[in-house]
Amino acid sequence: MYRPTTKKEWWFCGTLTVQALITIALEAYILVEWERWVTPNITQVPVSYVVPIGMGILVFACVYEAILALDAIHNKNNILLFAICIFNCCSNIFAAMRCISMQHTTARLFAESAWAVPLLVNSSWDVWPRIQPAEILVPVVTSLGTVVLWPCAYYLHREYSWAIYKCVHGSSEIRMRYLAYEFYLVLIKLDFYFLVGFIIQYDLVDVHFNEPEYTLTMLLIPAAFVTMVLGIYFVQHERTYCMIPIVACYLGLIAYLLSRIIVLCGDGLRANTPGKDMMLLFAFMALVFTVGKLVCAIICMANFNRGLKMVNKRKDVARESYMLKGAEVDTSYQGRASRMSLD
Repeated sequence: MYRPTTKKEWWFCGTLTVQALITIALEAYILVEWERWVTPNITQVPVSYVVPIGMGILVFACVYEAILALDAIHNKNNILLFAICIFNCCSNIFAAMRCISMQHTTARLFAESAWAVPLLVNSSWDVWPRIQPAEILVPVVTSLGTVVLWPCAYYLHREYSWAIYKCVHGSSEIRMRYLAYEFYLVLIKLDFYFLVGFIIQYDLVDVHFNEPEYTLTMLLIPAAFVTMVLGIYFVQHERTYCMIPIVACYLGLIAYLLSRIIVLCGDGLRANTPGKDMMLLFAFMALVFTVGKLVCAIICMANFNRGLKMVNKRKDVARESYMLKGAEVDTSYQGRASRMSLD
């Protein structure tokens, strides 16, 4: 995997890596304390799997951001840099919402433990005072990460714009084609996160191990990963006929997400489904990103054999030039940022 080479790249990737490690440690501690507090009877109520799923989604978000950061600096994808910053802001909001939700959930379970039969939690002690510092620290850590990421993304954007400008030889037409290609890469990678988040929530909470729907739904995750990898590969190598089944998969995914949204919203039996709002949020975001990447994929296919393949081949040359002439970029580029900026 690509390793950062400049201080700004190290700051950008290092911030997300440290954030992911701290979040994993804090969420692991919260999960351990939670499992110590609840009794085996907790499996009879939905909260037993809604709470761990929320923890897993947040950890997955932080780890996925760190992976996307390496990909962004490797490909000099300016749009992905700022998409990661926005993604981290959303993770911060989600972490804050989880903190409030956990406080209400633990308070309700502890209050009900005095009379509930069977006991769902250990009534002799309350878990919230033990996990409260960790729950508060998670949104604090993601907030600090967001503050560091934005200036790093801004300065990396200025530096990468010069390297990409040389790749397209200053052509405005190739510039717009490359912009559509960058948008496609960003949408397809962000869509994977929201799709996986929705499938995990929907499969474990709503389907809840009912076969064969449970297995078939879970198989969508590896299928989505393979489609993502092949979709990127075929666009980079401009394989028109190979992109046709990929586009068909996107259309099928749109139909599936629409059907799940309709089911969750229209079925009276699912009116009180735990975590329904979060499921609908992930499903709606996955639907928006899928429609976006479908449009971008069609635009990229229309731009095949019009110079983009050569731009992708020149990326390594551009990176070498950028590393060897970093000082020149910092001095000569500053005054021409508006003219040479691609994004």
